[in-house]
Amino acid sequence: MAPAPTAEQQSAYAMITSAMDEALSHYNCYTSIEKRLSVSYVPSVATADGNVNGSIRFGALSSMNYITAMHEISHTLGVGSFEFGAMVRDGVFTGEAATSQLRAITGNESDAVHADNQHFWPYGLNYTSEVETTDDLVNHCKMVIAIREDIGY
Repeated sequence: MAPAPTAEQQSAYAMITSAMDEALSHYNCYTSIEKRLSVSYVPSVATADGNVNGSIRFGALSSMNYITAMHEISHTLGVGSFEFGAMVRDGVFTGEAATSQLRAITGNESDAVHADNQHFWPYGLNYTSEVETTDDLVNHCKMVIAIREDIGY
């Protein structure tokens, strides 16, 4: 935070702190992943972004929620990394662990983890509307664990 934060910055950081606290409560409950994060408010960022180096930047107020925070945390954990993108073929993430995990969640042996080079679905939390119950958050965590196994993280 700035040495003498404005009212806008104080409000943004309060929202970001609340979002990150809730997001991390889910990751800490449902995973054993450890990662040092550096979170900041950058008004020029259109929504929010996360990087494998551990940085997460929030810009728009509408992105300062726990679902977006969980999505951005997934980027710091390897989703969207070079290794992730290398496992995407024709819109499908080809990792065995992630595919197996998705099928265990859905009970459908033909389900595939859809992906582009940066995101996966279902359970990627790419939009806040994807979350209906806590199960969606738990399943997101399960998928991130499996993707990390596939990409060697």
